[in-house]
Amino acid sequence: MPFSDLLILARPYRWQLALLALLSILGSAVTLAIPALGARLLGGMFGQVGSSGTAVIAMLAGTIVLSALVSCLTSLQSGRTSAHILADLRQRLYDHVQALPMSFHDAHRQGDTLALISYEVSNLSTFLTSTLTSIPSRLLTAAGAVVIMFTIDPLLASIVPIMVPAFYIILKLLGRRLRGLGERLQQAEAEILAIAEENLEMLPAIKSFAREQIESARYAKAVGHAQSLRLHQNRITSVLGPSIELAAATGAIVVLVIASGSVKAGNMSPTELFSFMLYAALLTRPVSTLANVYGLYQNARGTLERLFAVLRYEPEAGYAATGAIEATRGAISLRGVTFAYPARETVLDCVDLEIPAGQIVALVGENGAGKTTLINLLLRIYEPTGGEIHLDGRDIRTIQLQNLRSQFGLVPQRPLLFNGTIRDNIAFGLDGASDAAINQAARLAQAHEFISALADGYETVIGDHGVGLSGGQRQRIALARALLADPPVLIFDEATSMFDLEGESAFIASCAEALKGRTVILITHRPASLALAERLVRVGEGQVTELDRVD
Repeated sequence: MPFSDLLILARPYRWQLALLALLSILGSAVTLAIPALGARLLGGMFGQVGSSGTAVIAMLAGTIVLSALVSCLTSLQSGRTSAHILADLRQRLYDHVQALPMSFHDAHRQGDTLALISYEVSNLSTFLTSTLTSIPSRLLTAAGAVVIMFTIDPLLASIVPIMVPAFYIILKLLGRRLRGLGERLQQAEAEILAIAEENLEMLPAIKSFAREQIESARYAKAVGHAQSLRLHQNRITSVLGPSIELAAATGAIVVLVIASGSVKAGNMSPTELFSFMLYAALLTRPVSTLANVYGLYQNARGTLERLFAVLRYEPEAGYAATGAIEATRGAISLRGVTFAYPARETVLDCVDLEIPAGQIVALVGENGAGKTTLINLLLRIYEPTGGEIHLDGRDIRTIQLQNLRSQFGLVPQRPLLFNGTIRDNIAFGLDGASDAAINQAARLAQAHEFISALADGYETVIGDHGVGLSGGQRQRIALARALLADPPVLIFDEATSMFDLEGESAFIASCAEALKGRTVILITHRPASLALAERLVRVGEGQVTELDRVD
């Protein structure tokens, strides 16, 4: 993990982190005073120091209270800063992921992205606030303890640096293993999330094929793998801190043996020995903490690399465009359009197609021929590898992306509804839509009647994916959503596939009024839907072919 990435991430929060570091340093400074005051109190008890016992006790008590107060303030500031960083990182990452092209999402599993947005950035914010900002205070504590030990007895204090190579060897041996484990554990956690998300999405299929035990075993295997890695990581971290403490304690014992000889020889007083040993003990805490910081750093390093790999991925072309298009008529023109998915054969090869404004065109062809791909190119979900697409004579690449997509209303084969009210699901098509506009869109989609018949009407909560509605009702909600924004172009992508013949005919008849004055693209093979079309265009073998007119 380049240190520059860490600085880039921390820059917006530099003042909050600086305050946190200062509080931590203040806490360390106060902590350094406690052993000295304790030694003075002990010296007074033995008559070696002329200080008033009452005064020293008062100072010691005040210092302990101050230490507790600073610790409380540090904890509050750490929690506040961590929450702020976490919220900002999640929002920034979520917004960026939404702006990324489909090529990114095609190449990355949803579980990996969700894991990064959820718990991985949480771990990273904790590392920044609780771990990274503690380094200055721990260094101050260690340096202060060493300096004071040198003022007490330079010879004894000179033994302390001898332990540094031992610390380095321990950190080097165990830290390298921690980094690899941290990356593998995060991948394993992402796998668990991906399986859970996938299985909940496919629960009806899992039940219908009686795969509960099989999928449970699959999930258990992923959980077991993550548990094994976590236990391995725990074993290493459990050894790391105590190993450092053991090395430090070994040095302290050596110091104590040498110091006892100095006391017997009269070169050091018992009070000085007591003070020296207190600071030697105080030194072990920051050394152990810094060792743990090294282990946590290895985990955070992998997260930071994944985070910046996503953040450095370029957003969809068109987010930066400033052009807007107003009062669109809906004339569509494809000129020499070519497209191929990565590592796959060409789907569209130098395609030319003209759709005049207000015309209803049906696209037919075999599955995988490129019909939905053509729609995705119109919406700039994907970018053509060659050629141009124009809307009302204007190259769509010059139009701001959200503005371009607002010119189209899409009714997909599988309506994408969310767990909310019917009103909210329809209003998804136009931010800030009035109740009157929502009702009008529902009437145009022939949905108002069945909505009004529900106990809660438009306030009915329909569950995940609209599970509380029938297939036809979900399609009408999707149509109402598409009509709400009054788009000049409507796209039906196999939107009637879930209807029986009678239901399809009723749905098509109800759509007739809504289609007036719009450019309409139908992707369908069903006769009732084809009857609406003024033109038939076959898509196949990379080309589009005009078929006989449908009367």
